[in-house]
Amino acid sequence: MENFFNTLGSSNPTPIVEQYDDLKNNYQKIFIEAAESIRAAVNKFKPENPCAGCVVKNCKIEKKDVFTEYPSDCAYRDWQKQVLTFLAGDYKQKLKNTYKMIMEKKSEYSCAGCGNCCRLAVSEYSYNQLKQRAMKGDKFSKDFVSVFVPYENEEDAKAANPEYFKLLSSMVEDQRVYYYYCPKLSENKCSDYENRPDICKDFPHNPLKLLSSTCSYNAWRNEVAHQAMLLKAKTDIIDFYKQKLS
Repeated sequence: MENFFNTLGSSNPTPIVEQYDDLKNNYQKIFIEAAESIRAAVNKFKPENPCAGCVVKNCKIEKKDVFTEYPSDCAYRDWQKQVLTFLAGDYKQKLKNTYKMIMEKKSEYSCAGCGNCCRLAVSEYSYNQLKQRAMKGDKFSKDFVSVFVPYENEEDAKAANPEYFKLLSSMVEDQRVYYYYCPKLSENKCSDYENRPDICKDFPHNPLKLLSSTCSYNAWRNEVAHQAMLLKAKTDIIDFYKQKLS
């Protein structure tokens, strides 16, 4: 498999900014691969020359594409309905199975204790907003506020992980984000490790998450990179199909 991220087995881990650039560049190529794959699956349902027995008169539709607008009684409209059913059913289940396999693969790796995920966590929500969401039953927010507290200022956040802070700052220039840390971290060790919540146990939660170059889960992310990006692309493309065909 192509090595998308150079952190695996390297004595000089790839800086996080370069990881981000690699992710963008490879996703563009994989998105095309995903689009072609879905198009091939969709075309298997396409009827062969149904126009010969069509009762619709004066039909001026020349391009018989899945995104073309067809009359309700057209055989090609039935094709579109089949496509929606397929993408929402068997194909979606296939993607779920792929995601499950990717996340199960993570169990083959373990945390090396670099502590960077504890020193700097980021959210689009303020501390008060997170607490309000937690009170309304949002589990992720509840876990988050049970672990993290906000930095008093951005300078402290920057000092905690300059590499990650620099990347985030360049990505969210027009969006406010909030920086947090875990006060239970002591010399890269959690002082309440046995009672840590799922938000800590399950980190990283996303196989495409940008990780500090010191994170041992970079090896897992590198192994599943192609599958994860292909899964992300297919999910985005399916959403597009649903919007266009519904």
